[in-house]
Amino acid sequence: MEARVKYKLMIVLLLVAPVLTQAEDSALSALKASEDSWEGVLYYLDYQSGQRFEIPMRIDAEMTPDGATLVRRLTFTDPGHLVYAVSLLTIERDSGDLAEAYFRDHKGELSRYTITTAEYGGETKWRVVYEQDGEDDDRPARIRHTMTRDGGLMTSSKEVRFLGEEGKFFLRNGTEVRLAGGE
Repeated sequence: MEARVKYKLMIVLLLVAPVLTQAEDSALSALKASEDSWEGVLYYLDYQSGQRFEIPMRIDAEMTPDGATLVRRLTFTDPGHLVYAVSLLTIERDSGDLAEAYFRDHKGELSRYTITTAEYGGETKWRVVYEQDGEDDDRPARIRHTMTRDGGLMTSSKEVRFLGEEGKFFLRNGTEVRLAGGE
C-alpha cells in the first residue's frame, strides 16, 4: 500500500475512533488522582431510626498499569466484623459512562452512571458527579454520587430522591477520608 494511502487511512481511523470528551477526560484524571491509601469514616443514614452512623474505613486505590481502571480495596467495620470489598471504576470509551463493578461477600454488582459534572483543577482539587436511576431501600430512585478531593481530604456522598416523589435529594451515605500518611 502506498505511503500516502496508509497515512490517509490512519487519519480516518483516528477521526472515527472513540475518544473521551473533556468531561470524561477530567473524570478519568480525577480517578487517577485518587490513587493512594486513605483512612477515615464511612457514614450512613439508618432508615429505621433516622440516625447517622459512622464506622472506620480504609481505601487503598491504584490504577491498572494501562491507566484505564481504578482498583479500590475497601475495608470497613460492620458491627462485629471487618468487611472487605473491591470496587473497579472506569470511564467507558464508547458511551462516556462511568462504570463500576463492586464485589463484597461473594456478591458482585455492575453499575453504569451518567457523568453530570467533572471539574478538574489538578491532582488535589477536583469534583465528579455521576447519576443513575436505580433502587434504594427496595424503591425506585434517582441516585446521585459526588466524589470530591480538596488537598489531603477526599469525600464521597450518595444522595437519593425516590422516583414519583417531588422534593430534593437527601443524603444516604458517604465517606470522609484523608491520606493515610497524614500528608
